[in-house]
Amino acid sequence: MNESRLTPINRFREWAVRWMNDTQEGQRFARWFGKTVGGLQWRLLMKAADAIPWTPLKRPLSEATVAIVTTSGVHLCSDKPFVQPSDASFRVIPRSAKAQEIWITHANYDRRDAERDLNLIFPLERLLQLESEGVVGRVADAHYSFGFTKDPRNLLSPARQVGNLLSKAHVDLVVLVPA
Repeated sequence: MNESRLTPINRFREWAVRWMNDTQEGQRFARWFGKTVGGLQWRLLMKAADAIPWTPLKRPLSEATVAIVTTSGVHLCSDKPFVQPSDASFRVIPRSAKAQEIWITHANYDRRDAERDLNLIFPLERLLQLESEGVVGRVADAHYSFGFTKDPRNLLSPARQVGNLLSKAHVDLVVLVPA
C-alpha cells in the first residue's frame, strides 16, 4: 500500500503514535495508558454484562466458515471514511477486496507496518490462502471493520448488528483483530 491509502492525521498525533511505537519511553507510556484506560472501560462494561458469550466451535476448522471483524478502521476506498476522532459505525468489506482497494482511516495507532502489509490488521489474503490449502472450510463473503470510538459502549448496538449479519451468513468462526 502507498501513503495515499492512509487518511491524513495531524502532525502531533502522528508524532505521538510513532513515539509510542519507536521509543522505550513511549512504549512504557502506551502500556501504562492502555492498562489504565482499558481497565476502566472493562469495569464499566462488565457492570452491564452478566457473562461473556463464548461459543465453542461446533465443526472442524477445515469445514468452518470464517470471517474477520477488526477495529483497525479499514474500509473500501469507495466507502465513506470513518469520522475522526470517534466513530462507532462499521464498514462491510467483501472477500473479493484487494489490498489496493482498502483505505486505513484510524488515527490511534502507528499505521506504518499496516501500510506495508495490510494482513497485519486485516488478514483477508491469509484467510483466502488458508481456504485454498484446505485449512479452513470457507472464507465468508463479508467481513466487518470498525473505526475508533472514545466510548466502547457506543459499539454495543453496531456489534449486535454485525453479530446478526454473521449469524445469518452462517459464519462459524470469527477472527477478531484489534488495533
